[in-house]
Amino acid sequence: MLNNIMKIAVMIYMALVVPGMADALEKAVFKGNVLDVKGSAVPGAEIYIYDSPDTRRPADFISAMTDNEGGFIITLPQGQYWAVARVRQGEKYGPLMPGDKHSGEPVEVEIERTGSFEQNFTVMDLIESARLIKKTREDYFIIKGLIVDKKGVPVSNVYAFANRGMDMREIPDYMSAWTNKEGQYRLYMPEGRYYVGYASEFPPKLQNKMLVEIEVRNDRQGFDITADIIQDDGQQE
Repeated sequence: MLNNIMKIAVMIYMALVVPGMADALEKAVFKGNVLDVKGSAVPGAEIYIYDSPDTRRPADFISAMTDNEGGFIITLPQGQYWAVARVRQGEKYGPLMPGDKHSGEPVEVEIERTGSFEQNFTVMDLIESARLIKKTREDYFIIKGLIVDKKGVPVSNVYAFANRGMDMREIPDYMSAWTNKEGQYRLYMPEGRYYVGYASEFPPKLQNKMLVEIEVRNDRQGFDITADIIQDDGQQE
């Protein structure tokens, strides 16, 4: 009995005196798998973890890259977090570019002092997102046109998006694939009122959008979007 009391006293003393000991006693495991839209494992993905819903900033924690089975595991202090999975082909930080993948809206994670929290993520790139919308929502109306610069020159490697409100989300409600060299885009949306814009990075930044209100009641062709840029010799600034 005395030995048990002494052990408890030592643990309390170490937690109060030794730096980091208290945190170590309150950490738990966050684990899961990252999959693609076909349900296959995605190696090389990372889980970005934030202590608030604001994910447009450097992450508070980043997991190691997922293994060949798409698995990840990270130890976190007790608390509430928001997590997203990303797969980057180039730079580790900054906006996602063509070919990069993203899991969409952040997932809320509650880390308790004991046990573990398990969560899987599905990642997709912009083209896969657009194809998925087209495949599952063929009763939607088609809005298409060109994205051009201030001089009317088609802009490539940007995309159109549409939201039901002017507030921006991590992933827009509807979005096109990246434009080709002719600047062509295509959106699939149900009937309703939307705010349509463009972006050159993914997810879109607030300063990169110029929203135009549109009422969708049928298919619409020739709905061009003017980007707030001027291209030089065919290259986007």
